[in-house]
Amino acid sequence: MKFGYFCNTTNWTHKPYDQLLDETREITEYCDQNRWNSIWYTEHHFNHEGMESCTNPLMMGADAAARTNQIRIGQACNVITFHNPIQMAEDVAQQEEGLITLHLRTLRKEWRVVGLQLVASIALIWLFLTLTRIFGYCHPDYIASGEWCPALDHTLTLAQIEMSLSEGGAFEKLPIPNWVTGLGNQGDGRYYVPIILCMVIAAGWVALNFQPPARRRKITLALLGSMILFLAGMFILTWTFGMITQFELYWPFGNADDSLNHANHLIWPLSVYIQLLIVLFYLAPVLFGLMGIWGLSKRMINWSMAYILVFLGLYALLSYEGIVALLSSMSNPNAPGLNPLPTQIGETDTLGGLISGQVWELLLVAVLLMLYSETAHATIRFLEYAFRLPESCKKDPEYVRQFQSILNTHMQHTVVVIFAVGFVTMLALKFDDLIIDVVGWTGSGQWSGQVKESLELRLTYGKVISAMLFLTFVAGLKYIVPWQRVSGLIEAALNKKGNSNP
Repeated sequence: MKFGYFCNTTNWTHKPYDQLLDETREITEYCDQNRWNSIWYTEHHFNHEGMESCTNPLMMGADAAARTNQIRIGQACNVITFHNPIQMAEDVAQQEEGLITLHLRTLRKEWRVVGLQLVASIALIWLFLTLTRIFGYCHPDYIASGEWCPALDHTLTLAQIEMSLSEGGAFEKLPIPNWVTGLGNQGDGRYYVPIILCMVIAAGWVALNFQPPARRRKITLALLGSMILFLAGMFILTWTFGMITQFELYWPFGNADDSLNHANHLIWPLSVYIQLLIVLFYLAPVLFGLMGIWGLSKRMINWSMAYILVFLGLYALLSYEGIVALLSSMSNPNAPGLNPLPTQIGETDTLGGLISGQVWELLLVAVLLMLYSETAHATIRFLEYAFRLPESCKKDPEYVRQFQSILNTHMQHTVVVIFAVGFVTMLALKFDDLIIDVVGWTGSGQWSGQVKESLELRLTYGKVISAMLFLTFVAGLKYIVPWQRVSGLIEAALNKKGNSNP
């Protein structure tokens, strides 16, 4: 429900006019601070009682806009017969322009800010699904042997727990349905509903953190109370009722009569919590990332990225062919089951022969990780900049236009940099072929022939070494080519061309 204040300020006691205006300003500020949705000013002229204070609602609204942050200001109404219609239209348009400010409440609805947050969210989810797809999943026998491997696959762990519970005679299936957890599904279908669950939890967390402190405490206590009641409510109720009906005190477990073992009521809700925690543990990068993106938390974003980087490191260790062979030959006969990193990255058959299919997938991971990090942190940086501006600057139309221009430029540069980095990286991974060709062209001796037929350069570590050489060369170009001046000239030419268009 929305509440508005009809501010028909009157002067029944014939106060001085400046005192009446001060009281009107106090009412406006009070409504703004207490989250009223709107305030409306009236227009009266030549009133015979001499009680109404407002003769120009537009001027009163402009004064109120300079003193408030979020309340909407309206006229109720403007008497058009007392004004020049053209001037009235111009004044209304100017006041409407002033509604666009750099306050956080307004900026969070700005389409450029929301666009950056959407790009970061899509990049994060796409990155997560790509990682699960290209790295594979652990073999069930490997998990059954008591080993843990870093596959982002919660379904195998849930299946293993479900199997243990069914063997122990507790119950056949875990409480949360399979369509929620993705258990039993194949491919990306395992993650669709859990990701939606992460979105819901992140949205609730963000909404909670943007509430006033008092309301936040009440909601938090209510949620904790509900969770405790769900966990132990049935247990406490049946135990208490049992002792009343039996007219004796007894422990709720270890009784010969199973109906008196009320502690069994804890198994089902506890298994729900455990199952939910397992799902959220595996999807922690998505959960923390969404909470950081929409909750404007650098800490959450950094935790998400750290989780992803740790996972990448563990995968690189446990999926390398040598490590896989070592693990299979030792105490555990089962390999982890992850897709191993090949010693050769394959033929360059993708994007016109620039890279191989394996490299394309790994390059996609790197690009998505960079896109997620840049857009997520950029949103917070821009909002922090706007928050630190003086109050007068936040409502200045020039500052608003400059801020929007910065956001537009950043979005354009992000797209250009992403494509440039991806293209340069593909060229770097192709650099080994260029070395072989150049050596073959420049000489016909034994050494050039050995280099031309080199197997090491076509192995994974050979690709890495040649790519490092190429990237070192590109980085060294900054001491030769004035890239800032070149980019400035290009940007100036584009701006000139854009301004010349009608």
